[in-house]
Amino acid sequence: MSDSTKTYLALGDSYTSGTSIAFPVNFPNQLADGIKAVTGKGITVKIVAQNAWRTDDLQRGIKRSDLDDTYDLISLLIGVNNQYQGLPLADFEKDFRRLLDTAITYSGKDQNRIFVLSLPNYGYTPYGAEKKEQITTELAMFNALTQSICIELGIDYYNITDISLEAENNSDYRASDNLHPSALQYAAWVSSIIDRVIAKLN
Repeated sequence: MSDSTKTYLALGDSYTSGTSIAFPVNFPNQLADGIKAVTGKGITVKIVAQNAWRTDDLQRGIKRSDLDDTYDLISLLIGVNNQYQGLPLADFEKDFRRLLDTAITYSGKDQNRIFVLSLPNYGYTPYGAEKKEQITTELAMFNALTQSICIELGIDYYNITDISLEAENNSDYRASDNLHPSALQYAAWVSSIIDRVIAKLN
């Protein structure tokens, strides 16, 4: 590995693994490609994420994974399956804080290397349309909580929820399952945050 190569650990669920799209165009890989295109620096991507994972599933998945001691960049996007399954917000908060503690450990205790993404709103997809109002209300509570925890811990929080709303009227922003984001929507996420992420690597 050359000195110019950075390491990136992406933690999450289907929104990180890229359910219903090709693996090379999921969010973490598009972000790595974008960083290399701008900076010329290669990024080695490690993804710990699976479809339908809740916060507790992710924590177990991390423990089972063969990970490096530290990473130059870590992202966390988790919680939609906690909301979907109607699990208590208080339990989510405990798990989310533990996950951030884990991320801080793998960052070499450098919070600047970490960023959290807000939860996309799947109520604005054909899959969630019938419960759009309920989904929107509940996800707003999850996102408000994660943002407040990030502010408390000095971790950057990036809002991509607004971009996800465009999937309601733009079928190109939806994957073939009419639930998950398409590669094009993930590209919009990357475009909205890449400058701030690159600044973390400098």
